[in-house]
Amino acid sequence: MYWYYPAQPQAQIRETQQQRPERMFSEDLLQRNLGRDITVYQTYENNNKWNAIVTRGRLKEVGRDFILITDKENGKDRLLFNIHVDYVVFD
Repeated sequence: MYWYYPAQPQAQIRETQQQRPERMFSEDLLQRNLGRDITVYQTYENNNKWNAIVTRGRLKEVGRDFILITDKENGKDRLLFNIHVDYVVFD
């Protein structure tokens, strides 16, 4: 069976398409906050030694599948993969 949708004037359809908000992904949000201090919470499944890790530092670079953080205490960079990230807190 086919669904019947009442016809809408073309002007209404164009207005509806223009009002849609732009999609934002996590890397877009992080990219806008480069240089800020963040805390990243991660979990590693089936790992007894490093099950949950909290990493704090300054957001240096963001990619599609990674976050690069600089540790403020020793200046070392940490490359964190998004697959393990639970959530991020902006300090």
